[in-house]
Amino acid sequence: MNLLRITKHSIYALTIMAAVLVLLTACNSTQAEQTIIVKADSLMNEAYLRHDYDSVLLLADRFEANHEMTPMKVHYWRGYAYSRQKRVRLAEKQWRKAFEISIDTDEDMDYYAKCANRLSGLLLVKGDQDAIMKDIVPAMQRLKEVKKDNSTDFAFMQVAVGCCQLQLGNPKDATDDFEDAYKKYLDIIRKDPSISNFTSAIVGVINITEQNLAAKNYQDANDWTEHFAELLQQYMLLPAPNKVFLDKQLGRLNLYRASALEGLGHKAEAKAAYNRAMMTNYAKSAEGQYEAISYLMTAQRWQEAARNFERLDELNQRYERTLSLEYLHNFLLPKYQANINAGKIDSALAVGTKIYVELDSAIARMQRDDAAELAMLYNTQQKETELAEQKAQMERHRFWNLVVVFAIFNIGFFLIHYLRMQSSKRLKKAYLQLEEANERTKEASRMKTSFIQQISHEIRTPLNILSGFTQVITTPGMELDEETRKDVNQKIIENTNRITGLVNKMLELSDANSKTVLDRNDHIPALQVVALAMDSFSNTEKYKIPIDLELGEGTDSLMITTNEQAARRALTLLLDNAEKFTKEGKITLKTEVDDKQVRFIVEDTGIGIPADKAEVIFEEFVQLDDYYEGTGIGLTVARSLCRRLEGEIVLDTSYTGGARFIMTLPLDSPQSQN
Repeated sequence: MNLLRITKHSIYALTIMAAVLVLLTACNSTQAEQTIIVKADSLMNEAYLRHDYDSVLLLADRFEANHEMTPMKVHYWRGYAYSRQKRVRLAEKQWRKAFEISIDTDEDMDYYAKCANRLSGLLLVKGDQDAIMKDIVPAMQRLKEVKKDNSTDFAFMQVAVGCCQLQLGNPKDATDDFEDAYKKYLDIIRKDPSISNFTSAIVGVINITEQNLAAKNYQDANDWTEHFAELLQQYMLLPAPNKVFLDKQLGRLNLYRASALEGLGHKAEAKAAYNRAMMTNYAKSAEGQYEAISYLMTAQRWQEAARNFERLDELNQRYERTLSLEYLHNFLLPKYQANINAGKIDSALAVGTKIYVELDSAIARMQRDDAAELAMLYNTQQKETELAEQKAQMERHRFWNLVVVFAIFNIGFFLIHYLRMQSSKRLKKAYLQLEEANERTKEASRMKTSFIQQISHEIRTPLNILSGFTQVITTPGMELDEETRKDVNQKIIENTNRITGLVNKMLELSDANSKTVLDRNDHIPALQVVALAMDSFSNTEKYKIPIDLELGEGTDSLMITTNEQAARRALTLLLDNAEKFTKEGKITLKTEVDDKQVRFIVEDTGIGIPADKAEVIFEEFVQLDDYYEGTGIGLTVARSLCRRLEGEIVLDTSYTGGARFIMTLPLDSPQSQN
């Protein structure tokens, strides 16, 4: 009994001593933590102002390890540094981690908004509409719930969602988002008319205007230039406006107006707006002259457009752009088109030769950059696993210290053993997950390499033809009659379109994984889809196999509610696939209908497809026979489009005379069914 009483007293005394120690150190600890946080923020801001992004990453690692900065702020700064270093996968991963962290302070909520804002901009550039709707919209709702929706970060997220709606074919929703964002910008400026808030508002309106111009919504784009002008007028009234920034935005404003007015057919007003833009210093810079090309090509002022393209190399050096596939598509192909239309054959030949020479380098560079970034992702995952192990070890040490202080709690030994076992299991599981992720990365890289090699082969053929014809035209003393010259010009145009089509097909792949249901607002005859798809094969010598049309009962006058463009594209891809693998015989296109759906059946007498490959052929980059040309994405895109129309495309494995694909579409839209 005495021993028990002594033990109880000892436990009580130890508890009192521990409580007193905690109370004595609490105030000093809180003050020290505040000092550490202020110092960490100061060091991070210094590195940010110096644009020293390597230092930003080193500081983030240090502050995270020493708990001198909250995880939310660490992820924001890491993502920001990676984005500036053009390592977009790593940036996206860091900003997404912010969505997984519990938020306890207003400051962390502000940085959560910054992470969501940056992520929305990155996803907008990538064209990942699904991710914007899936991740950014819930983030905005979370900010609304805590009344953190009156910031420039939130306003830009609204702009990003509006741009996404515009790209998805929802102009009314896009307009609502744009107007709400603009009202929010004006409210923020009214409360705090600072240069940074004006800059954020101007950037938001620039994005809205550019998206409307890209969608050829010229009237809306012209309307938004008025909002742009309003902001600039208010910006001029600030005590110390940035004159260089103001000059640049005035140049942009008039260039946007010129493009919008040209699109609306107001050519004289467009020209006047363009002339006003040319009066700014920005218009004389390489960036301004490049931005003016959009209007010049729309207005078919080819000579001036070709001249502006001559400063392209200067602009690329300034922004350290590399010769990527995106660069070839967005810069060199338009430059080639401008020179051809301007009659500058020598310049066009030089550009075509550069495309030909740099194509392999661009592909190799893209593979190397992707591999490096994937390796960095893998190393980051390993680093996180090591940090998790270090954290587990620190927890164990802390626990043992408590065991020493409270020696009477003998259960501590068993608890530490349990924690060690659990930690070991977690580490083993994390290692297995890393191994699995590495294998998936290798397979994805292999398939992507095969796809790029195929695209390289298909692009070289028309490039060789273009190079040959251009050399013929530019050979000294070569005289061509008018008929021959027209034929050569036609061949140049056809192969230019072929190159553009191949690059566009690559870009089309980015939309293949989308799960967004397409709007079905076109009430059209089912035969209209058939006619438009078959018409794609009528004006070229590429397709030799005839297509027979067999109309099922009730389909000759059948009306369906769908998306005409997407339905036509899906059926065209099926016919193109049949033509590609049918050397002789015929292709038959049949139509059937029942109470719920219409079926478009494409049969060919080609090489056929094994039954066990009925689903494999719809995967990206898959080609069962390397002898045939193609990119391996046609069926992937076709099925994606059809499914987003609430339909389906399947291979009929019971057909043995070649291949038979069945494409089904519902008869009515969801609204009409209700």
